[in-house]
Amino acid sequence: MEFEVLNTLHKDGAFAGKDVFVFGHCNATEEMIDYLSGLSVNVVAILDNNKTKVGNLCKGVPIILPKYIDANGIVLIANRFYEQMAQQLRKIGCEGRIVKVLEYNSFAEYSLSQETVKRKTERMLRGKNTLENIKAKYSKEHLVVCPHNALGDVYWAMSFLPEYMAKHKIDDVTVIVNGDACKQVAEMFVDASCVLSLPNIEMEEFTQALIYCNEPNCIIAHHDKIYTDNSIKYLNSHFISFIDFYKYIVFGLDKTAESVAPRFHLPFKNTAGILQGKTLIISPNAKSVVLPPSEFWQKTIQEYKNKGFMVCTSVIESETPLENTIPISFPLNQAISAVEYAGHFMGIRNGLCDVINSAKCSKTVVFPDCIYSTTKIKVADFFALPDWFTIFTDTI
Repeated sequence: MEFEVLNTLHKDGAFAGKDVFVFGHCNATEEMIDYLSGLSVNVVAILDNNKTKVGNLCKGVPIILPKYIDANGIVLIANRFYEQMAQQLRKIGCEGRIVKVLEYNSFAEYSLSQETVKRKTERMLRGKNTLENIKAKYSKEHLVVCPHNALGDVYWAMSFLPEYMAKHKIDDVTVIVNGDACKQVAEMFVDASCVLSLPNIEMEEFTQALIYCNEPNCIIAHHDKIYTDNSIKYLNSHFISFIDFYKYIVFGLDKTAESVAPRFHLPFKNTAGILQGKTLIISPNAKSVVLPPSEFWQKTIQEYKNKGFMVCTSVIESETPLENTIPISFPLNQAISAVEYAGHFMGIRNGLCDVINSAKCSKTVVFPDCIYSTTKIKVADFFALPDWFTIFTDTI
């Protein structure tokens, strides 16, 4: 994620002598904290309206309610609801600078200014051009669009895709995903020639064009289509799990429909020399949930080591492994065979948990005690994984 605005603010001395806050706990917020740390700028607190997150630490930074902000601090926001969030801060007496850091979700911007309408129209036209190019190349295929860069979303969309195709008598599809990692997940279910990856901005422009043009030969396969039908609001009055959301609401299937496991996954290449059946692989990172304290992981690591286990942290690119563990990396198409070889997996609820859902090994999922999105439903209930052993961080 690029943070040019932060570089400019730092260069101009905007952080000097100011308490720095970020508003809204999410993946972009965590990346901002890391980025600012690299600039030797410390974030005082994360502001969040979700009371179930308040009191927790994220990257060592406390999460607090917005009402406790320093009136003259500088607040950084990376969220599609920037305007509403800035207005809230002003109403509670924030007199300091409020900065929109980036378009966290550039698809949606809640403004009717002429400049905004002009920019969004130009975006839609670029997206329409992308749509026309894709339709020219894949003229006979039904388009299955997974717009967000999220492994679990793509996994369950692909898992129920065969039933959707059968219901609508669809012979051929082209799956369009956001980013290379999601492409790898899609390719675990269908031939690589059927999968197309778009970069994030191009994907958002393309999705916008699909909606504006009312494209009939496609489905936007995502559980939180806030920009189309606001189906997530269903959770305010009815409970349905993340997995069933794809089954019943995204794809419109009935209770007889069954998900399928990945068909294409490769044998694990044990380059790290882990112990077969006697290794715990930990996946400690997630995009949008409160992470457990380091003490939780260290206690777990020591318990497994005392039993003679090798303990590894699954890392991607520049991620840092947990202390007292061995870093391990593997392509997503080896993830199932990797955890089966290791014998034991434990992870905070994230997309990798979905990817290895069908693996035959000991699987433990760690849930924070917080609410999902704008609903009243616990994260642990919405994202529950059947047949997994579950740990709740609030009971540790």
